[in-house]
Amino acid sequence: MKKIILILLILSELLFSSKIDTERKIYKHILYALYPDKENIKIWSDDEKLQSLLMQIPRVKTVSKLSDANLLIITKRKDIKSDKLKFTTSYPLLLHYEKSAIGGFYWQKGRPNILFLKSNLQKHHISLPESMHEYIEDTL
Repeated sequence: MKKIILILLILSELLFSSKIDTERKIYKHILYALYPDKENIKIWSDDEKLQSLLMQIPRVKTVSKLSDANLLIITKRKDIKSDKLKFTTSYPLLLHYEKSAIGGFYWQKGRPNILFLKSNLQKHHISLPESMHEYIEDTL
């Protein structure tokens, strides 16, 4: 019985770390696409776990003040009025910030979903590389 529990714990740890690695790679791809020439991408987030994950990406620095950030990655809060670029981590938050968020990355049914809003990308004069065009949507 102890062996079965140990095996289940090891498997769950491997699956969890795999999801974290996948998430880190996706954020790296997104951030490098948004800021291809920037040496230090300054990110603010309202989620400490996400900040820890982002700090592991080269060229990315997390900041504690909204005003210091190039991009706000919002996980929970619905009260942010800043004019800074916003990126969300859930579909409901993307709907909430539809007029100001450039996109979102969230998990749905165990699969990663990436979405960029065409009108907000255009408003901020952001041009994504060809490899990211499949994630651009006209509307939600």
